[in-house]
Amino acid sequence: MNDLYSLSDLFQKRLFRIPDYQRGYAWQLDQLRDFWDDLNNLPKDRYHYTGLLSLKPLEPKDGHIRKDDLWMKDKGYKVCHVVDGQQRLMTIVILLYDLVCFVRSLPENSGKQDKDILLGVETLESVIQQYICQRRPPNGIITTYLFGYETDDPSDRYLRYRIFDEPNAVEIEETYYTKNLKDARDFFSS
Repeated sequence: MNDLYSLSDLFQKRLFRIPDYQRGYAWQLDQLRDFWDDLNNLPKDRYHYTGLLSLKPLEPKDGHIRKDDLWMKDKGYKVCHVVDGQQRLMTIVILLYDLVCFVRSLPENSGKQDKDILLGVETLESVIQQYICQRRPPNGIITTYLFGYETDDPSDRYLRYRIFDEPNAVEIEETYYTKNLKDARDFFSS
């Protein structure tokens, strides 16, 4: 199916997982600058076309769904391998998270909760839940990230603890791919 989807439609009830056979995050400053320039030079009445994405739906019987993802599957979320488009989707998610952090840090938002702060027409709380992560009720101990790596490798841990600022960070192995994740976060933060 070759349909055009908005970002909000694409993330509607989906968990994206990078399969273990895919390389990690490889975009460097040149690609980040090109992406940022594309967004900045987009006329106000136009949409940004990110290119084709190839997704492969997964089922629990496939053995590829993480235990922490099963509660989301019970909520109607579909788990998909990102076969093609990882670099673009990861970049968008990092940019969105950095926008959340920036808006949260504005002086006028000091002391406010995410449910009371707007990013466009959405609250930060709803942006985080739609694009970044959800916490399992009732006490939110389990956090499921909507975009991540299939296996618990250095890139997945780096994404959770260093990019998305999950507390209680464990020791994380630095790799070529985690350096690229850090560089993307630093790029958008600056």
